[in-house]
Amino acid sequence: MKQLVYATTNSGKFQEVKKFLVARGIMIHSPSEFGVEIDVEESGNTLEENATLKAEVFRNALPDECIVIGDDTGVEIDALGGEPGIRVRRWIGETMTDQEIIDYCIKRMENVPSRARFAQFRTVIAVATKGTSTRTFDGILPGHIVETPTPLKIKGFPFESLFYADEYEMMLGEIHQLPTQQRTDNQELITNNILTHRERAITQALSHLRKVI
Repeated sequence: MKQLVYATTNSGKFQEVKKFLVARGIMIHSPSEFGVEIDVEESGNTLEENATLKAEVFRNALPDECIVIGDDTGVEIDALGGEPGIRVRRWIGETMTDQEIIDYCIKRMENVPSRARFAQFRTVIAVATKGTSTRTFDGILPGHIVETPTPLKIKGFPFESLFYADEYEMMLGEIHQLPTQQRTDNQELITNNILTHRERAITQALSHLRKVI
């Protein structure tokens, strides 16, 4: 029997994705259930490369019947030429704290007018199975970078207090605080639902996941 596994050791991220998929009738497992824990070096130059790398490394370590999804997320700010892209945590070339990232972003954009502060979050999902080519799917959440960070901060996610999702008229941190069930009453359509960039990518992959499972 095929089993879907999420290539992550982040328990918070796993629970978020699990709730989203279970609401759509798809069960997902953690690699730890198979005794597998791998810290994959994100050495790719694109989201697609990193997501594929994670999925395939875990796929090769798991039983043959496992289907593995891996993901990677980046923030692309127009006024900064697409920075920081896939290197949010190492934006200046070395590891930064959440507050350092927030402060650095605000400083870099201090002279950028409100009309030119467009940004987007993009997540790529890679689906890997043994014996077949890995498929990728992406999800984009457009918005803009606010001029003053909000007090709401979520550890490990510095842009939650910087990124405003225009179509939902909410900060990203506010979206993540909403219960998943409340945000996804309609199980098939994005329209009229509040979906994060990761959930949008998974939504794009649903048809393929159901087929391979």
